[in-house]
Amino acid sequence: MRDAAIFFLDADGRVSDWTPSAERLLGWSAPQMLGQSVACFAPVRQPQASATQPGTQPGAEPHTEPGPQADDAADPMTLGIERATLLGQSETPGWQQRADGSLFWAQTVLTALHDPEAGELQGYACLMRDQTETKRLLELLEQLNSALEARVQERTRQLQEINHDLEAFSASVSHDLRAPLRHISSYLELLREDLGPELGPEVQRHLATIGSAAEHMGQLIDGLLAFSRLGRSALQRRELSMTDLLHSSRNRVLHDPALQRPSDSLCWQLPPELPQVQGDPRLLSQVWDNLLANALKYSRPRPRVEIRVGWRPQTSPEGAPELVFWVQDNGVGFDTQRAERLFGVFQRLHRARDFEGVGIGLALCRRIVERHGGRIWADSAPDQGSTFYFSLPEAGAATTP
Repeated sequence: MRDAAIFFLDADGRVSDWTPSAERLLGWSAPQMLGQSVACFAPVRQPQASATQPGTQPGAEPHTEPGPQADDAADPMTLGIERATLLGQSETPGWQQRADGSLFWAQTVLTALHDPEAGELQGYACLMRDQTETKRLLELLEQLNSALEARVQERTRQLQEINHDLEAFSASVSHDLRAPLRHISSYLELLREDLGPELGPEVQRHLATIGSAAEHMGQLIDGLLAFSRLGRSALQRRELSMTDLLHSSRNRVLHDPALQRPSDSLCWQLPPELPQVQGDPRLLSQVWDNLLANALKYSRPRPRVEIRVGWRPQTSPEGAPELVFWVQDNGVGFDTQRAERLFGVFQRLHRARDFEGVGIGLALCRRIVERHGGRIWADSAPDQGSTFYFSLPEAGAATTP
């Protein structure tokens, strides 16, 4: 190898055999090197950045005689000899200078040689490799890592500022936008009291429109705040029972006044057990709440509501094991070509006068599921019901948001 040299030292640490590979790498001839002390290979001081490339150190002159290039008191090669004597081998990195004054980064390995029968120290084998290109690449990698770390720190600082701005915005929304709504609602009640019970139908209709608009605006603000808070809150992961979450959510939606209907017109088909998952119980409960509530709401026109819940294990598109849960209804359905709109903030596929809501529930579901490392999607057809699916990594394989 042209970038490596091997030569031998006697038991006193002096050159006893100077091979052609050593002459080729370092430039010294055998007559110049035989008998020289290992101290003459002491690493030189680190050159300037421009000398990291193979070549001559700025200001260096060719050497006609080998000799020590560092302080003898701190000679790494002499220390390397001592380590090799005690441990059998030692390794010393450092800049070496050739006979022509050029520098290269050397990795020098000293191996103690012993008489196989008597065990006495005979000398040392010295293997020296030119690792200049490797060192240059390592330094470049360090520079890139430092630059990347600086960019990450800057980006983190920017994200923290954005997060602070979002918190300030949420506080502003909570206070400044709610205040006008409270005034509207308060003055609306004063108008109704002042005008008395003898209001004409048209006036009542106008006042009802104002009241419903204020209420709808309040719901939009609540949804916006919920969506904003969800992006900032940390997940509280633990192993939990999806069966318990499902039954709790079912009880909640059945007691929602806006969703109540005769029990004999409801048909629930629930699995006896659902698997354990790793997740945040509070957030995953919101997913079940929204999906079950939507199934009830959009099945309202049907004389008999049928809601099925199920699950299955499968492999994700990335090849990881996952659990898929679904909620199926026999409601009004929708065109699947517009399904992606369902999961956007304030996006709706049905008129507000037909089905109440502000279009935030499925957007919350999507963010919650994706923060758990899963997916959410839907399958439907107009007037043929809908099925909403969401997946979560199997317990023990959950991802970090």
